[in-house]
Amino acid sequence: MKTITFAAVLLFSALLPAQDTIAAGTYKGQWNGANGGGDIHITFRDRAPPEIGFTLGGQEIACKVLSFKADGAKFKLVYEFDAQGTLLQSATEATVKGKMIEGVYKTTAGDQAVDGGTWKATAP
Repeated sequence: MKTITFAAVLLFSALLPAQDTIAAGTYKGQWNGANGGGDIHITFRDRAPPEIGFTLGGQEIACKVLSFKADGAKFKLVYEFDAQGTLLQSATEATVKGKMIEGVYKTTAGDQAVDGGTWKATAP
């Protein structure tokens, strides 16, 4: 009886899809918000915080990661950047779906909301 139960558990677990996780590499895509859109790229490395950057008005914007927390296929990332002399901060929550990441973001300047929207990026 124990053998049959064990075999059933193995069979059932083999039929379940594997949990998506964040894979090392660079994901590239697009962001869209109330104030426009552009390119986005995020690079994950083993045992290191990710690097993120995007374009705004055709200009590459470098970002400084302030915090990163991953939980399986989901993650939260907070980063800051300078946009035309104004220090802004964005917080994003995203989910890995195969080779794609989909997320939402909110950008603030201090306590003031500046922008919010969605983004998608894929691994090569």
